Amino acid sequence: MKIMVSACLAGENCKYNGGNNRSEKVIRLMDTNEVLTVCPEQMGGLPTPRVPSEIRNGVVTAKDGRNVDAQFRAGAAKCLEIAKIEQPDLIVLQSRSPSCGVKQRYDGTFSGKLVDRAGVTAQLLMDNGFRCIDVEDLIEVHNDVIIRKLCTEEAGLLKDFLYEAIFIPEGVQPPARDIVERSELRIYYEYFGRCEADLCLLAEADGHVVGAVWTRIMDDYGHVDDETPSFAISLISEYRGKGIGTRLMRNMLCLLRERGFKQASLAVQKANYAVRMYENVGFETVDENDEEYIMLCKL
Repeated sequence: MKIMVSACLAGENCKYNGGNNRSEKVIRLMDTNEVLTVCPEQMGGLPTPRVPSEIRNGVVTAKDGRNVDAQFRAGAAKCLEIAKIEQPDLIVLQSRSPSCGVKQRYDGTFSGKLVDRAGVTAQLLMDNGFRCIDVEDLIEVHNDVIIRKLCTEEAGLLKDFLYEAIFIPEGVQPPARDIVERSELRIYYEYFGRCEADLCLLAEADGHVVGAVWTRIMDDYGHVDDETPSFAISLISEYRGKGIGTRLMRNMLCLLRERGFKQASLAVQKANYAVRMYENVGFETVDENDEEYIMLCKL
């Protein structure tokens, strides 16, 4: 995969203070992908180190009051020129930067307050159809599959993937899609993102979201107690059996561990082929009924 990244993420000392934002995730990308580094602020003619800047009323302004909008936009244009020539599959950018922030940037008051808007370079690249992601949202890229965090505006995807997660035994007719509107299933997606355990990772391949794993503490089929997140995972059928589900599970378990959770649970039909995958990533059966295993993974 060809990936363009903010140069500071690759350890280049081009940050405004003369340092860098070295990211181990990006360093790992460089081992297995073709990676291009860009620093739009340097490319626009600004020195390093330099006075920090933010966007105020649509104009990039340095903290000392100087208008540096022209330099920022010149650097953005040069990045776009490179992107059009190189055609990267993915662009990974430094979060919250006035140049590179994808989802957010600082609001122009130099107070640390954020607004839900992109930086100059990120916006220009996205306006021209390039796939950009904040480095903080990227989990990994493996075999051309991107694993990343769910964006707030994508929460509606959970309903679609919940339907895909319904286990349908061979020879049984699939249920109508509105089955996910039942109260016992709405708990998997309603108001998602409001609680600490509401976490979701997506898998992207071939330009589309092809899988999702998410957790929340809920009174679902795999509920153990009110401090243990329950898992849900689903992949589009043609992407199953490729190891994507395993990577989603392992990365989510790491994320839960980082957030301080002690264990996670799930329920799975006994006939579901995914039982072996759950065992391989660390889940053990702690209870069962006629149809399902209740499984637990200690973190």
